[in-house]
Amino acid sequence: MSVSINDVEKIADLARLTIKEEEKHKFTKQFNLILQYFEKLNELDTSDIEPLSNTLDLTNVIRED
Repeated sequence: MSVSINDVEKIADLARLTIKEEEKHKFTKQFNLILQYFEKLNELDTSDIEPLSNTLDLTNVIRED
């Protein structure tokens, strides 16, 4: 999956941002680098890892009253 300049324009429109033409090219490149990183993360074997709802072992302190 890759992001095109049209995608960047649509994202900017939805976010109500005005971006210059040179920024469109910059953001397109940056979005594609982010997507490449996520694709790399998808290659990891996570079959032995249990899902977490929280990374810290915290519990709520509840008063008896």
